[in-house]
Amino acid sequence: MEKEKIVVARNCEPEGSPSEYLGAEVSIGLLTAERITKLKLMLQNDKLFEEMAGKWDENYIGSTYLTDLMDVNGSYHKNGLIYFEDLSDNGGDIYSYSTDNWAFVPAENENWEPNPDFKAPTIIELASDGLIVISIRTMDLYFKAKGEFSEEHKIIFDNTEVAKFKVQTGIDNFHSIMAASDFCGFNLLHTAYVNGEELIRDEDDEAEGGNIYYSSHLIIKDRKVIAWLASNNNSHTFPFDYVDSKISCISPFLKENDPEAYEAAVKSLLDKL
Repeated sequence: MEKEKIVVARNCEPEGSPSEYLGAEVSIGLLTAERITKLKLMLQNDKLFEEMAGKWDENYIGSTYLTDLMDVNGSYHKNGLIYFEDLSDNGGDIYSYSTDNWAFVPAENENWEPNPDFKAPTIIELASDGLIVISIRTMDLYFKAKGEFSEEHKIIFDNTEVAKFKVQTGIDNFHSIMAASDFCGFNLLHTAYVNGEELIRDEDDEAEGGNIYYSSHLIIKDRKVIAWLASNNNSHTFPFDYVDSKISCISPFLKENDPEAYEAAVKSLLDKL
């Protein structure tokens, strides 16, 4: 039987986003003694940040050390579309890349009962031992997942009464671990499935504008954030544009705009490492 192409595409522009198709790469892992020692030395010698060359021939202040923290990912490492709460409310497809032959599996069936085919978001939790770093790097990302399937897999399952492919999503929920540290929570859409088969994503096809904004890193000890570091040269964007925490962010932006707060944050971190 001839196969039919399917494209599941989604974009999201949450409040505070620098992009109309915002994505993120998220890594979680344990800091080794070697990395901790290196961080101490760089902070003590004021070497954490350095002048770097951008892709448009402009110079900016960045950090090779923070960039390398994205590789600390023994517990978690994925990228995808980033949004606040509900994909149906926060997500769209402004450029209409999606084919019209599919629909997301609803959380409830026609009788308002839990739908057994619905794949609920996975709640991400942290280990309790060691110095943990959560690294989040935001970027332009228009989620696109593609595949080909036989028409026989189409069924009528939503209120359009039209036979479609049933799409399930792989979503990770970071609300609880972020909120526990007084930071804004978020969800990450990283996978789409049809009949349990994972659709294919192409990073080059998803890049759109191709901008990478900055990375933020939360260092956690005994389930408490002891430091917040970031490579941003400007004010924070989603998901770090709204923060209840009183902890100051060790970043080029803070260093230039409030040197005293920067030095206090550095001293606090050195005391806790």
